[in-house]
Amino acid sequence: MDPSPIKLLMSPIRQFLLSLLCTMPLVAPVAGAEDLRFSSGSGQTVLIELFTSEGCNSCPPAEAYLNQITGSPLLWKKFIPVAFHVDYWDYLGWKDRYAHPAHTQRQHQYAQQRSVRSVYTPAFIVNGQGWRPSLSSGDPGGGGTPAGVLTVDLKGNQLEVTFKPENAVSKTLQLNLAVLGMGLSTRIQNGENAGRQSPHEFVMLALKQMSSDSGRWRAVVPATEQDRTAQRLALVAWVNQPGDLTPLQATGGYLPESATRVGKERQASPEQVRNCHVDRREKSDNAMMTPDFHAGRFLAALDMTTYSELP
Repeated sequence: MDPSPIKLLMSPIRQFLLSLLCTMPLVAPVAGAEDLRFSSGSGQTVLIELFTSEGCNSCPPAEAYLNQITGSPLLWKKFIPVAFHVDYWDYLGWKDRYAHPAHTQRQHQYAQQRSVRSVYTPAFIVNGQGWRPSLSSGDPGGGGTPAGVLTVDLKGNQLEVTFKPENAVSKTLQLNLAVLGMGLSTRIQNGENAGRQSPHEFVMLALKQMSSDSGRWRAVVPATEQDRTAQRLALVAWVNQPGDLTPLQATGGYLPESATRVGKERQASPEQVRNCHVDRREKSDNAMMTPDFHAGRFLAALDMTTYSELP
């Protein structure tokens, strides 16, 4: 629906209040929140990307596998999980509220650089390469090789990021800053998963990308439209070379609860966001996994699941 006719009907007071709302950060830490530092070791951290959709009936077991990482002591230390919800299954009868065309585009870019053979869900990408959990191996492996130290310093909503690589890399590097939603849940009404209550962790809510020739960046925490129902927010960062999505190093951690609480109070509704024309697109290394992390019942489901390819 075109919001212009609706805006014409707004009272001057309502328009004024909305204009104030548009100038406020939607979800971000504020001055007074405790300072934080997230830092990787020198060994490469494992970035686990899951491309998923609420409209795909093959995806719940894969999401259950990713969700288990919330209880792992290796979270943020060895593993950085991110769930990218794609939009190409929305036509099946259920529109995924976390899906975004940019997530679909990212998956296509992986296919173009031959990290995966095709575009499908659920799809895991581990440090830039396609991977599928199985009954024989629930450990995505990788990580630990010398990579360099990535450090994120957070003061209020201001970020200072540095990367000191241990290997030869291009002069220009791209930083990816992402806000993830934790403890989310959706009651799916239609489509292939109709009637399912779908829990979500590590949901990509906002992503900001910046380039630097010095390995240093200054930024603010990416603003996000969603989600009032998130129990916690996390901030993750990773760096890659231009034209190659393969991560060189990654780090991250939970944002403080005070920042999450204030962020929720300031958050605009989806209708307000649309009226403001907010664009989401601008928005021990060798340790093995614990038995709980393996989550055998979910791995069994994953091993037998049907992977749905994009038509």
